[in-house]
Amino acid sequence: MMHEALVAVAGVLVGSGLTASLLAARLRPEKVVIPSYHQEDNQSSFRTSVPLVVEQVVACLPAAILVLDDERRLHYASPEAHRVFEDNLGSIKRHPAFQTALDRLVEKGLKTPTWTETARIVLDVPHHRVIRACFEQHVLPATLFSDSRSWSASSERPQHALVFVALHDETEADNTERQHTDFVAYASHELRTPLAALMGFVETLQGPAADDPEAQQEFLGIMAAQGKRMQHLLDDLLYLSRVQRIEHQRPRGTVVLTELFDRLKAESAALFRLKKAKLTIQPVADPTLCVAADTGQLVQVLINLVENAFKYGTLADNVGETPPLQVTVSCKVAQPDTHWPAVPGVVLSVVDNGPGIAARHLPRLTEHFYRVPKTAASVQGSGLGLAIVQHVVTRHGGRFIVESTVGEGTTCKIWLPRVVAASVIKSS
Repeated sequence: MMHEALVAVAGVLVGSGLTASLLAARLRPEKVVIPSYHQEDNQSSFRTSVPLVVEQVVACLPAAILVLDDERRLHYASPEAHRVFEDNLGSIKRHPAFQTALDRLVEKGLKTPTWTETARIVLDVPHHRVIRACFEQHVLPATLFSDSRSWSASSERPQHALVFVALHDETEADNTERQHTDFVAYASHELRTPLAALMGFVETLQGPAADDPEAQQEFLGIMAAQGKRMQHLLDDLLYLSRVQRIEHQRPRGTVVLTELFDRLKAESAALFRLKKAKLTIQPVADPTLCVAADTGQLVQVLINLVENAFKYGTLADNVGETPPLQVTVSCKVAQPDTHWPAVPGVVLSVVDNGPGIAARHLPRLTEHFYRVPKTAASVQGSGLGLAIVQHVVTRHGGRFIVESTVGEGTTCKIWLPRVVAASVIKSS
C-alpha cells in the first residue's frame, strides 16, 4: 500500500498543471487540516516549497508519508505519520540508515525522473521500534513550484526534486519474532525444575510409595504446588509477551484514578483475606486526576506490586517481635523531582513495612527471572512480576523506581504523565 500511495502522489506530480489545479480546487472545500512539520529549518530560508496540491493529496492518503526537498529538508509529514510516529519523526529523519538512503539518491542525480531506495531504521530510545522506509525521488519542472506559497523568485533552477518517504512500522512483527525465541528459551529453562520434580514424584508414587497412603498424600500436595508454579509461570510469560508486543504503542484511553483505585480495591481484597497483613488503599484526594492509560494493565501493575509486598514482606513472620505487615497504596500529584520528567504527572506508590531489600539488588529487580538470592528458595515466584511492571510503565511513558532499606520496608513508585479529561471536569 505504501508504494501505491507514492505512485498516487507521483501521478499528481507528473500530470498537467491544469489537472493539478482542478484536483486542488476539489480538495480545498473539504478543509483538510494539514499539520506542518519543519525541523531544524527556517521557513524564510527555503528555496522551494512543496506545492499545496501535493500536501493535499498526501494528507488524504492512509499512509505515513514524509516529503523532503533535494536538500534533505523535511517540508511535510502526513497526518498518519504524526499519528503513528508522534515524537519519533525527528529521530527517524536523523537516523544513519535514513541519511544513507538519501545519500544513494543524491549519487544517482537528477538525470532520471524517478529513483527508489529502501532503509530499515531501528530506534532504541525512548523504546524499541523498527521502521521500514521506502524512498521515491521525483524530478519535477520548476513551473510546478511557481505558485508555491514560499516560492523564491531568485531561484532559476529549471527543475527540482522531491523525495517521498513512506514509513511502515514493523515493530510488532519484530517483537513477535524476538519474543518467540525468548519465550522458548525462558520456558525451557524455568520449567525444567518443577517438571523434573513432578516426574520424580510420579516415579516414586509408581514405585516405592505405591502402597503408602501417607506418602501419597504428601507427594500429591507437593505435585499440586509444582503444577501451580508452572501454570503461574506460563501465565506470566504469556502476559509479558503481550505487553512487549504492544510496548511501542501508547494507550489511547483516559483513566480516572479514583475509578482505578476502586477497581484495585475490589480485585485485591481476596489477597489479604484471612492473612496476617493489612492492605490500605488511600482515597485519591483530587477526583479529576487522570492519566492516559490502559486500565487493565495499570490494575495488573498495582496488583503485582501488592502481591510482591505480601509475599516478601511476610517472610519474617516466624519472628515474634516482627510487627504485622502493612501495605499502603496511594496517589498524589508529582512534585518537582530529579527522578521525574519536568511535565505534569502523578505518582502511584505502594509502600510496605517488610524486611526490605539490600541496595545491591535494587538495580536488577526488573530483570527477567531475577530473584533476591535469600528469598528465592522461600517464595515460589516467577521472577517476572517487576519485569511486567517495568514494560507496562514504559508503554505508558512513565517511570518506575524502587526504594528500600533493610529492616524498614520497601517503596515502589510509578510516575505517569497527567492528562486533562473534559468529561471528568464536566461531571464534577
